[in-house]
Amino acid sequence: MGEVKISETLKELRVQSGLTQDEFSKKLNVARQTYSAYERGVRRPDVDMICRTAELYNVSLDWLILGKSDEEADPFASLPEDAGRLCRMFYALSPERQLSLMEFAEYLERKEKGKRV
Repeated sequence: MGEVKISETLKELRVQSGLTQDEFSKKLNVARQTYSAYERGVRRPDVDMICRTAELYNVSLDWLILGKSDEEADPFASLPEDAGRLCRMFYALSPERQLSLMEFAEYLERKEKGKRV
């Protein structure tokens, strides 16, 4: 059997979602302290919580529990490599930085449209 990596994958999923531990734990309906213990590997979530997380975030149980990567586990796997990398980087940013990046991308888009006229 593979090594259980749920503490790592929970944190990765939370960071990619741009959420704090408090926000993420509320979505999963668990106390922040409990969720923090999951991320630190001090506690392991029960089966119901693992299934809720996988369903809510549309990830496979294999990825969530074992960290096995597959097409289903990475929502950006079907994108070209650079686009997938950009999406993963975007979701790793704080919400404030995501907003800044969106504003910059919109600026570049307007500038690009101005060239085509």
